[in-house]
Amino acid sequence: MAIRFPSLPKLSGRTIAVLAAVGALAVGVLAAGASKDQPASAGAPAAAPAAKPAPDVSHEATAAELKAAAALPQCRSARLVPVNRSWGIPMPSIYASTSTTCNLMYGDDPHRGSNRYGDPSLAIQVLQRNLNFCYGSKLAVDGIYGSNTRAVVRTVQRKHHLVVDGIYGPKTRSAMNWRLYSSATRSWSRSCSSPL
Repeated sequence: MAIRFPSLPKLSGRTIAVLAAVGALAVGVLAAGASKDQPASAGAPAAAPAAKPAPDVSHEATAAELKAAAALPQCRSARLVPVNRSWGIPMPSIYASTSTTCNLMYGDDPHRGSNRYGDPSLAIQVLQRNLNFCYGSKLAVDGIYGSNTRAVVRTVQRKHHLVVDGIYGPKTRSAMNWRLYSSATRSWSRSCSSPL
């Protein structure tokens, strides 16, 4: 008597890659937990600890991202970040600083909290223009980080395999495609790239 197993659906290369990444992440989490539990002796290897169930990594990553985003200052200006001698990227930045380690989030219209310095609406407009050109969105360039801007940022995060929280921050900035500007020729690039 032969045993017949049901046929499984064929998986795409991307699905296999995602499954492999999740498996590798789970093994890494277990290995990190196991290394914390082992004593630091140079003798015989200790017995392997009982396997713990892998935590919900995506939930922890989202909570960590939200906490990190809340700790960052609001982008209250924009600056041209040099990429090479002739090209730069206009991007949101911290007011009166060269740093672009800041965030924009839903409700920034234009100031968050009681601080009233800088020009957050300029930072939001720079982001909106870039999203319109590089990602084909049709956002109103109004300097308000509303539900439409948040939705496009979430789409960008999903496309680049980031935590999808709708907050523009350093990880989203680094993964995004940007349109370059040349101060020397006062011209824009015809396409977008991710030079960061």
